[in-house]
Amino acid sequence: MAKKKTKDPIKKLLADCTPALFMGNPSGTVAFMEDKIVAAGGDAEEVLAWIREHDGYPDKTFPVNTRHGLSPKPKQSSKRFFVVPEDALK
Repeated sequence: MAKKKTKDPIKKLLADCTPALFMGNPSGTVAFMEDKIVAAGGDAEEVLAWIREHDGYPDKTFPVNTRHGLSPKPKQSSKRFFVVPEDALK
Protein backbone atom coordinates (compact mmCIF):
# COMPACT_ATOMS: atom_id res chain seq x y z
CA MET A 1 0.00 0.00 0.00
CA ALA A 2 1.36 3.42 -0.97
CA LYS A 3 2.13 5.89 1.77
CA LYS A 4 -0.27 8.80 1.90
CA LYS A 5 1.41 12.17 1.73
CA THR A 6 0.74 14.21 4.86
CA LYS A 7 -0.45 17.73 4.33
CA ASP A 8 1.65 20.48 5.82
CA PRO A 9 -0.46 23.63 6.29
CA ILE A 10 2.52 25.90 7.04
CA LYS A 11 4.41 24.71 3.97
CA LYS A 12 1.29 25.43 1.90
CA LEU A 13 0.88 28.85 3.52
CA LEU A 14 4.48 29.75 2.64
CA ALA A 15 4.08 28.39 -0.89
CA ASP A 16 1.07 30.68 -1.34
CA CYS A 17 2.95 33.77 -0.06
CA THR A 18 5.10 35.85 -2.37
CA PRO A 19 8.76 35.80 -1.29
CA ALA A 20 10.19 39.15 -0.25
CA LEU A 21 13.24 40.90 -1.61
CA PHE A 22 15.59 40.66 1.35
CA MET A 23 19.25 41.51 0.90
CA GLY A 24 20.46 39.52 3.91
CA ASN A 25 19.38 36.03 2.95
CA PRO A 26 22.04 33.64 1.64
CA SER A 27 21.67 31.93 -1.74
CA GLY A 28 19.50 28.84 -1.58
CA THR A 29 17.07 30.49 0.83
CA VAL A 30 13.82 32.39 0.51
CA ALA A 31 12.67 35.24 2.74
CA PHE A 32 9.08 36.02 3.72
CA MET A 33 7.87 39.13 5.51
CA GLU A 34 6.24 38.27 8.82
CA ASP A 35 3.48 40.83 8.11
CA LYS A 36 2.54 39.05 4.87
CA ILE A 37 2.42 35.65 6.58
CA VAL A 38 0.13 37.03 9.29
CA ALA A 39 -2.04 38.77 6.68
CA ALA A 40 -2.40 35.40 4.89
CA GLY A 41 -3.78 33.88 8.10
CA GLY A 42 -0.62 32.39 9.58
CA ASP A 43 0.35 32.49 13.24
CA ALA A 44 3.80 34.11 13.37
CA GLU A 45 5.08 31.97 16.25
CA GLU A 46 3.86 28.69 14.73
CA VAL A 47 5.40 29.58 11.38
CA LEU A 48 8.67 30.56 13.06
CA ALA A 49 8.76 27.24 14.92
CA TRP A 50 8.23 25.39 11.61
CA ILE A 51 10.94 27.45 9.92
CA ARG A 52 13.41 26.71 12.72
CA GLU A 53 12.60 22.98 12.42
CA HIS A 54 13.58 23.27 8.75
CA ASP A 55 16.91 25.07 9.40
CA GLY A 56 15.52 28.55 8.81
CA TYR A 57 15.69 31.60 11.06
CA PRO A 58 14.15 35.02 11.72
CA ASP A 59 15.95 38.16 10.61
CA LYS A 60 15.25 41.88 10.56
CA THR A 61 15.88 44.68 8.15
CA PHE A 62 18.16 47.48 9.20
CA PRO A 63 16.25 50.07 11.24
CA VAL A 64 15.05 53.15 9.42
CA ASN A 65 14.51 56.47 11.14
CA THR A 66 10.90 57.56 11.00
CA ARG A 67 9.16 60.49 12.61
CA HIS A 68 5.85 60.05 14.37
CA GLY A 69 3.63 63.09 14.75
CA LEU A 70 5.34 66.14 16.18
CA SER A 71 7.89 64.13 18.15
CA PRO A 72 11.37 65.65 17.76
CA LYS A 73 12.99 62.22 18.22
CA PRO A 74 12.83 59.81 15.29
CA LYS A 75 11.90 56.25 16.22
CA GLN A 76 13.63 53.16 14.87
CA SER A 77 11.49 50.76 12.88
CA SER A 78 12.42 47.53 11.21
CA LYS A 79 10.57 44.63 9.64
CA ARG A 80 10.92 41.00 10.60
CA PHE A 81 11.54 38.39 7.93
CA PHE A 82 11.58 34.62 8.06
CA VAL A 83 14.39 33.04 6.04
CA VAL A 84 13.91 29.40 5.02
CA PRO A 85 15.95 27.06 2.81
CA GLU A 86 14.36 26.58 -0.64
CA ASP A 87 14.54 22.79 -0.20
CA ALA A 88 12.15 22.97 2.77
CA LEU A 89 9.47 24.34 0.48
CA LYS A 90 9.67 21.54 -2.12
